[in-house]
Amino acid sequence: MKLLKVSAPVFLLLSFLLISMPVWADAVQVDSLATLEELRAQNELLQQRSRFTTGGLAMILTITAMLVFLVINNRWNHRLEIKNRQLERERNVVVAQNKQLAIERDRAEQALSVKTSFIQSMTHEIRTPLNAISGFSQVLATPGIDIPQEERLDLSTRIQENTRQLTTILDDLIMISDLESNCMVPPLEDCPAAAIVGFAADAFRPLFPATLTFNIENNVSEDLIVKTNPHMINTILQKLLSNAVKFTSQGSVTLRLNSTDDQLCISVVDTGPGIPADKKDFVFERFSKLDNFVPGTGLGLSIARMIAERIHGTLDLDTSYVGGAKLDLVIPIHFDV
Repeated sequence: MKLLKVSAPVFLLLSFLLISMPVWADAVQVDSLATLEELRAQNELLQQRSRFTTGGLAMILTITAMLVFLVINNRWNHRLEIKNRQLERERNVVVAQNKQLAIERDRAEQALSVKTSFIQSMTHEIRTPLNAISGFSQVLATPGIDIPQEERLDLSTRIQENTRQLTTILDDLIMISDLESNCMVPPLEDCPAAAIVGFAADAFRPLFPATLTFNIENNVSEDLIVKTNPHMINTILQKLLSNAVKFTSQGSVTLRLNSTDDQLCISVVDTGPGIPADKKDFVFERFSKLDNFVPGTGLGLSIARMIAERIHGTLDLDTSYVGGAKLDLVIPIHFDV
């Protein structure tokens, strides 16, 4: 067996390698363990981060879902609120319509009642003078009956009186129909106030009963000029005077004239039983009568007030007057159209 011959340096190198190999192996083993530990720590850190990221993502998705739900819910609530408001408005409209229908129904029932009363009243009021005219005319026209001249004149007077009553009824019906259908303001003109009242008094004087006293109290100057419609003023005063005479059995009826700076007041005052204060509006309604046994259609005062309003005036009952009844017609002295 041959031995290899090596030099001293090589021998020394080999000896060093053999001596240092275990130490190097141990160092390599230590480095590997440290690397594994570091990798393991990094792996755990990555797992923790992964869990954290997954939880955060789940939380974000949950919050997003909640926000979407809240937005959708808020939108639906808004729509629901709008629908509720619409339903509430529709309900209010229905309630208002029901109320209006109830009002219209009451008006229709009231109109039907008034119509029935009107027909009954007109039937009675027209039949009474017609029967009188027919009966008295037959008596006068019957041949062979000797009627004294005085009685013949009395029958003629009664025929004329009933004819006048029948004509008044028809005139009232025509007048109230015209006032309802024609809303135009009548022509106004400058007229002396005293002359208007004097004309109305002269026109009514022949119809005034001898049992009553007719007075005129003029408290305005003779040169006072009023811008009004004298024909309509005369019609109003005829209605008021006729009503006063109808309900006054004794005493007097006074036509009183007063004025202020801008208004003219014409009053008809009687000494009759008067009108209760709680009936101050009722007497101006159509077909209204305080005493059903007194002849009349119940249209006189209603027509008078309608005409007064048409000429920009007012007609009211003076409830403070206690000596009978006092009706005041107030019209403007100057009216600018």
